[in-house]
Amino acid sequence: MARRLTVFGVVMALWAAAFAASSAQQAPADKKVWDGVYTSVQAARGKAPFERSCGRCHNNELAGSERGPALKGNAFWSKWENDNLAALYMKVRDTMPQDGPSLVSDEQKADILSYIMSVTGMPAGNDELKADVRELEGIKIAKKTTWDGVFTAAQAERGKQNFLSGRCGGCHKLDLTGDRGPALKGDDFLAHWENGSVVTLFDKIRETMPPNAPNETTDDAKIDIIAYLLLQNGFPAGRSELRAEAESLGIIDLVRKGQTNTIPNFALVQVVGCLSQGPNNTWMLTKTSEPALTRDEEPSAAALRTAQARPLGAQNFTLVSVVPFKPDTHAGQKMEARGLLYKDQNDARLNLTSLQMLSASCGT
Repeated sequence: MARRLTVFGVVMALWAAAFAASSAQQAPADKKVWDGVYTSVQAARGKAPFERSCGRCHNNELAGSERGPALKGNAFWSKWENDNLAALYMKVRDTMPQDGPSLVSDEQKADILSYIMSVTGMPAGNDELKADVRELEGIKIAKKTTWDGVFTAAQAERGKQNFLSGRCGGCHKLDLTGDRGPALKGDDFLAHWENGSVVTLFDKIRETMPPNAPNETTDDAKIDIIAYLLLQNGFPAGRSELRAEAESLGIIDLVRKGQTNTIPNFALVQVVGCLSQGPNNTWMLTKTSEPALTRDEEPSAAALRTAQARPLGAQNFTLVSVVPFKPDTHAGQKMEARGLLYKDQNDARLNLTSLQMLSASCGT
């Protein structure tokens, strides 16, 4: 009897091990779009079918048009962030192109998706993206964070030399602990800049540093300095350099280790959207970008230039305290709005501190 139990136990252990191995093979890997989930060869294959079948609606530069949304930048992220790649693939597979989804094969659509990812700046890897929904469900569409290796060690070293040889140390000290200017590392630095995108930090340095002579240092040197600051704050180097472009910096969130970028109610935020009149004499900001934390109740000229380039998104906000901003003079225009956020499952409001026109048309 004891022997039979022993044999039974061995058989059960082997079965459990086999089941676990089978489950491990079937379970999708927990990946993000930044983990190299397609190859550069595949992305190159996807370029021609994209331009042939998709470009007429979404623009060959992926910037979108009246017939189709942008497939990069804030418009893309506001639509797809925190979803998985399977959802995006099925959208393309089942509904695109609009004149006949069957005109393009599923395999070509996987190539097209790889091309879209390459243009958006997501890195290539060693394995091709498969037209397999089960596998794609395990790949999360998430913005980059400063923990994803968004600068290189060489760039940070250049930034160190720029910082030490320039006038930065006179205010912030050579060890970044702060003097006449704030500390550029440690809790004070992180508390000021966390949960915002790196573009906010870049705008601050580009437009105001060094004081009274911001043109003394080039934008390329300043983006290298940011790489140095990130390294000094414990963020890891990666394989790609930071670029001094609002579009690429705007999708990199600065967060502490183990935290996600969540914006609480009553936080001061910035959005870009289309101003229109709502029901019962209310005013709405529609098709807005994803709310971004801000420290300033009103935008600087530099912030407005950055906002001008932000595409519209998919959210809608009812505006509170809007009358002083004379909304009737801006109906139908693209606007930059700042205010206190309130959002739940049924309501989304913005208690305004600023409302500025970016364009006379919502389509730009």
